[in-house]
Amino acid sequence: MANSFSVVFAQNSSNEKYRKTIEEAEKSLSAEPTRGDLMVLIANNYAWQNKTDSALTYIKKAEQIYYYNDELFDSWLNILLWSHRYEDLLKTCQIAEQHQYLNTENLLRKRLIAYNELEEYDQGIELLKDSKSKNFLKLDDIGYMYNNMIMKRNTNVIQAFYSLDYFDNNAPQHLAYLGYSFNVGKNTMAIRANYANRYKKQDLLLEADFYLKMNNKSYMYFNYGYSFDATLFPRHRVGYEYYMSLKNKMEASFGARYMKYLRSEVFITTAHLEKYLGHHWIAFRPFYVIQSSKNSFTLLANYKYYGKNPLNYWGVELNYGNSPDDNRLMMANGIFNNLKAYKLKLEKNFMLNSTSDIHIGIGYTREEYTTSTYRNRYLLELGYRSRLK
Repeated sequence: MANSFSVVFAQNSSNEKYRKTIEEAEKSLSAEPTRGDLMVLIANNYAWQNKTDSALTYIKKAEQIYYYNDELFDSWLNILLWSHRYEDLLKTCQIAEQHQYLNTENLLRKRLIAYNELEEYDQGIELLKDSKSKNFLKLDDIGYMYNNMIMKRNTNVIQAFYSLDYFDNNAPQHLAYLGYSFNVGKNTMAIRANYANRYKKQDLLLEADFYLKMNNKSYMYFNYGYSFDATLFPRHRVGYEYYMSLKNKMEASFGARYMKYLRSEVFITTAHLEKYLGHHWIAFRPFYVIQSSKNSFTLLANYKYYGKNPLNYWGVELNYGNSPDDNRLMMANGIFNNLKAYKLKLEKNFMLNSTSDIHIGIGYTREEYTTSTYRNRYLLELGYRSRLK
């Protein structure tokens, strides 16, 4: 309670300070109605209280008296950015440029943010093609935005993946898939062929993912997979999840999975919570698995550290239990392994060029394969993605 009171008190104190500053500036402005600096001062104080409409009213007043200078444009651009008015932000960048606004780095940064938010990736990428602008790619945030827009623009993705599992005193187990994803309007479709060679058996699972984009930055995920032999994979695999964007760069979801084997079926509920903290990303995903033999709980925790390029990162994955989303965990008898497991995986993703990247992962799992009997599992995985425009 004390901390909450302190925050509220500090906010009230700041708002009172802004209010007094506005009152004093307005009195001075009534005596000298052509003082553009006072108009900008009032606009800033309104903006700091998140009263962007009032702030923009005074910006317009300054514009009407042709108070064009860096002070005005610094405030004007920031207010439009804070209020998420990206189309107006682009127009104002053009006005600032026409009036010899000197901070070209700020203009570039604001335009990149606007084009990214408006999903006009080609225009954003074009900004950094001339020789003068290319120098700004050395800056971490601008380099990150540029590479991120290339990644988002090149939405036709070919992906190949292979993993090798080795158990104590057992033959190696193999899993591989080849996939292709592409846009359908503003939505995304992915098709994938999964091949497993495990326990002296082979199986093939064909599946498709569909990401339905909503108007409020949320989206839905649908999955269906079919296995012809169903010796390792389920005969039918179905998934659904609803993802929603939260404040402070957070995302959450809830969903379900269903797997139908030849002699059994599994129903799973799941959820997900993630957050970005600068170059750091952390996520948690629980699963609750319901099947006739035994119900079980699984928790996954992921951490990634990104470089200035979103394709370059280090990652750590910690698991308690077995993830139903991991095809490596299907048993030879076609039943999901719901026994205890403790897993640690380290991964590295790095960019080959602006359109392709490679993934490497190594892991260790201590897991039950029958009740109270444990074994060691060693994992090596390799992945490759290429993005086509």
